[in-house]
Amino acid sequence: MTRTDHSGWSDSSARAVLQLMVESVAEMIGFEVATLSVVLGDQLVTVAYTGPDEFREYLEQPDPVSVLDPVAEHAESWGRFRFLASETYDDADLEGHWLVVDDEHPDVPDAWHPHDALVAFLTDDEGRLVGAMSVDRPVTHRRPDAAQRRLLERYAAQAERAVITAFEREELVRQVADAETARQLIRSASMPAQASLEAVLQHTHRPLIEGFRATGSWIQVFDPDGEGRGYARAHDGEPVALSDRMVDLALHFAPRLWAEQRVFVITEDCESDVPDGTGPLLDQARRQLAELGLSTALGIPLGVARECLGFLVLCRRPRDPAWTPGEIGSALQIGHDLGAALMTARALERERNLVRELQQLADYRTQLIATLSHELRTPLSVISGNLEMLGELDLEHPATQYREAMARGTGRMAKVVDDLLLLARVSDPRHPLERTPVDLRLVAEDVLALVGSSARSKELTLRVELGDEPLLVPGDPTELDRLVANLVSNAVKYTGSGGTVVVAAARRAADVVLQVGDDGLGISEEDQIGLFSPFFRTTNPDALSQPGTGLGLSIVATIVERHHGRVEVSSRVGVGTTFTVTLPVA
Repeated sequence: MTRTDHSGWSDSSARAVLQLMVESVAEMIGFEVATLSVVLGDQLVTVAYTGPDEFREYLEQPDPVSVLDPVAEHAESWGRFRFLASETYDDADLEGHWLVVDDEHPDVPDAWHPHDALVAFLTDDEGRLVGAMSVDRPVTHRRPDAAQRRLLERYAAQAERAVITAFEREELVRQVADAETARQLIRSASMPAQASLEAVLQHTHRPLIEGFRATGSWIQVFDPDGEGRGYARAHDGEPVALSDRMVDLALHFAPRLWAEQRVFVITEDCESDVPDGTGPLLDQARRQLAELGLSTALGIPLGVARECLGFLVLCRRPRDPAWTPGEIGSALQIGHDLGAALMTARALERERNLVRELQQLADYRTQLIATLSHELRTPLSVISGNLEMLGELDLEHPATQYREAMARGTGRMAKVVDDLLLLARVSDPRHPLERTPVDLRLVAEDVLALVGSSARSKELTLRVELGDEPLLVPGDPTELDRLVANLVSNAVKYTGSGGTVVVAAARRAADVVLQVGDDGLGISEEDQIGLFSPFFRTTNPDALSQPGTGLGLSIVATIVERHHGRVEVSSRVGVGTTFTVTLPVA
């Protein structure tokens, strides 16, 4: 068996599944030792092992993938497995890379030799090596017979699919992380400039400077729970650094000035009618003005109604004229106008944050569904494979019933996983729709051919009204096939024996209209409200008796939305249901 490392893979859930798999191989087929390794770069790294504990100390370092070259060169092919008999190679070829387990070598036909090697080469759909599974020390002390080889091949196929799925999941996680970073940057860059607080402040600087013949401007915007953000700019728009004491001045002055609905002027030697108890702050403000080469400032509170939202300061140099009564009188109106703009920007900013949080929640839901579905696929494949092998055994009647029940349950779980993956894919904004002309008439005919046997078994009348002309719509063929299949299969499922199902499609102006109707159970008005929500199940007990995931119509609605169409439902309990899908013509 190969000597490799346990620390090379991050997916702990996949490790658990693969560990269960090697334990099943060892127990069901009869080997004391089994390992499963994956290819990481140019190395083989063990992720699952079962066998005596005394051999674990040898599983410390990864091996190069090239350790398998002698096996591929000299071994006999048993499907995915390669059997390397001890008498066909030189021990020196594997020295340093393979652990030879000393064991009894009984003198019997086809005896297993300690230097025998049995390794499965696991590859992806393109034939690239993704891992290797090896077994050692058969409990019978004999080389595997034909029946054991068949079982080994089945387990190797399951292990191959499990490893590929685990790699796909890790790639999904990486893509998810990469896509999340890229998406944040794109969203930040694409926000409407007029809706951002920074843009409001940036765009107001020049009109304030020119309208008041000021040398610089400073706007301190208050947050509900703190000092907020400050924007100080020189005449040319360059940022200006202000001390913390200046921020304290804004926090101290602005609310009192707004409550009294007035402004004030600070000069080098005096100030006009400022609030009491502000001496130290004003002295600090004068020193800051002098350091910046300024002589006077006009302080204006900003707000809406009773709420003070910020503080505006306009500055002048010693050679500039003094503030005129007209300028001082109009400054308060500027405070109202700019306050209203800040209130609007704050509301829009809150709305953007809420939309972003909702989008992140939707993204998280999509990622969670996709990740959980990938996680479920591997154990389901293991269960299905073992159930298939149990079906080949000669079981007693009760055991056969139990196996069949488990197989049905596994099939339903697999259907849920497939629906979840499809819903996650079509709901993911990072998965754009690649449109090609699709003939909806041909799609409907293919679906009807598949559901025909189910309809005949219930003695249903299938009325098809598709015409002879192509009905081309722009979209994804697979998604449109699922859309039609979900609607038609639902109509067949919820229509009683002897009923009628109608599938019709036609061109109407710039649209193609598909209708799927039945005279089955019908849907109540209350249930129609949440009909297209994920996992929705009707309250009708007759409908609940039919198996389903509650995802079919949600998938239909999402696919229709992606194709810029609309879906409508008309139904009455006990009379029947008609779904109408309208899609734009190609």
